[in-house]
Amino acid sequence: MGRNFRRLLKHSLLLLLFVFCVITVAQAQDTVTSKCDTMAAGRYKFTKKDYIPKFTATILGRYEYNTNLNAHHFELRHTRIGVSGSVHPMFSYMALVDLTYGGQFSPVAIFAQFKPVKGLSFLIGYDKMPFSSENLLSPYQYYFSDKSFLTQKITAWSDVGGVVAYKWDKVVPFEIKVGVFNSRGFSKQMQFQKELNYVARGSFGFFKGFNLTLNYAAVRPEELRMHNFGAGMAYDIANLHLETEYIYKWYAQHAFHPTHAFYGFAYYKFNVGKCWLQHVDLAARYDAITPNCNGKLNEEMKYVVEPFRQRITAGLTLMFVEKPVRAGIRLNYEKNFFRRGVENGEDRIILELITHY
Repeated sequence: MGRNFRRLLKHSLLLLLFVFCVITVAQAQDTVTSKCDTMAAGRYKFTKKDYIPKFTATILGRYEYNTNLNAHHFELRHTRIGVSGSVHPMFSYMALVDLTYGGQFSPVAIFAQFKPVKGLSFLIGYDKMPFSSENLLSPYQYYFSDKSFLTQKITAWSDVGGVVAYKWDKVVPFEIKVGVFNSRGFSKQMQFQKELNYVARGSFGFFKGFNLTLNYAAVRPEELRMHNFGAGMAYDIANLHLETEYIYKWYAQHAFHPTHAFYGFAYYKFNVGKCWLQHVDLAARYDAITPNCNGKLNEEMKYVVEPFRQRITAGLTLMFVEKPVRAGIRLNYEKNFFRRGVENGEDRIILELITHY
């Protein structure tokens, strides 16, 4: 009897504390809001609506048929959920996780951001290293079901770190990002590290519809430092999107021959304009990568070098709605090419359902 009473009293006190915290936060938000409203004619305006978190969800489910193996499977490619918002005119946050990437839970972006003046921001947390245009897209923004070899094999870097960014939208719009990241992964962020990863990215819009990007990253997943230099271009004219990117990777101590990676594609939208179907899209891509090492040691404590490969991808997408949510069906065919002596088991047909909120 006494134990049950103490448990009830404990739960009641916790409930009261929770209610008190909620009321206190609500009153604090009202106070900050009123102060910010009085400053509307000054530096900024921040209302109660700006406190409301924004939720997002992306689910990409697919069916794949491997034409080389005469085998198939279903896959839940991405199940991303997230929340973002602001707690102050200069402070914002984001928490985005993928529940099923590679069959397991995976953090995508979890960070806090500080914006002291227009165009300037400081970020600390877990995020993608700002390198390569395709690498920075969210899954619902992909032009093809699978990312290029350039992104899959080289630029898939994420870790805990800090990024300074500056954006300018006058005359020649540009954005510069410089970041420093850990090199041991999310689970080892508490460890002190002597070797870090460094990245820099510049994006320049010299004229309408055109964008040029220059990238550099020095990464060291284990004991091998790798220097990556990248350049990309994208051009939008009417309903046609053209994009290309190239990366040169140099290995420290000349451990391996440098790696070259490239992709180029065209994506065209045919407007339908129906309430049930907005547009039909056709896409074609060529991508290739020379022998490549990801810098990680295998179970035998050796580096693995993947062989040269190239691929042609053709795609058809039916987009039923694009904004404010996205829903569509994508059909891709991938044809791979290897050097002699390397067996090709990668050709596939992919049918994918795209949903994003």
